[in-house]
Amino acid sequence: MSTFPDLSEKSAVILDDNPQMREIIRSMLATVGIRSVSDYSDPHAVVRHLETYRVDLAVIDLVLMSDLDGLAVVDRIRHNPNIQNTTMPIIMVTGYPSIAVIDQAINSGVDELVTKPLRTKDLLARVTKALTKPRRYISTPSDYFGPDRRRADRGAPRGVERREQDLAVEIVEPEDGRAAISRMRADAFTEQRMVDESIVMID
Repeated sequence: MSTFPDLSEKSAVILDDNPQMREIIRSMLATVGIRSVSDYSDPHAVVRHLETYRVDLAVIDLVLMSDLDGLAVVDRIRHNPNIQNTTMPIIMVTGYPSIAVIDQAINSGVDELVTKPLRTKDLLARVTKALTKPRRYISTPSDYFGPDRRRADRGAPRGVERREQDLAVEIVEPEDGRAAISRMRADAFTEQRMVDESIVMID
């Protein structure tokens, strides 16, 4: 695994209700030097942890034996102004990689999606990409807060596309993220499913 950079300065949190899977992911993260890792089976405990500590990365399973699934946890993270690192990359793990799941994950603010069974190379490629080449983060009037997936500019956009791009506010500092989150509506999760495709697009 020498092709991966040293990420020993980074910290991570894992959310999965399967203890064996948590240990597997922890071992994979250790391959790139990430040893400051907290793992949980309780989604509420993860949110409390992220309110208390600044974490660089979260790896979250989609299906959880809880009142919250992974998408709901991501939604709470992205819309909670008390989270210490509002632009923390989130990698979602799923055994159900349907188009609907991908759309929901993207619209809830997930950075990367990996499928089970996990392959070390696949997970670490996404981890290193998220931590060494982080995306810009934006907030939009439709209450989306997360990574900017708009395509690179191929010339000046026109009409509605231009207006939508102009309305997207780039998040530069965690404080900017908290300010953006505090202005969002309470029912943002359902509205995010309808985020304009010109703002959020599948990579």
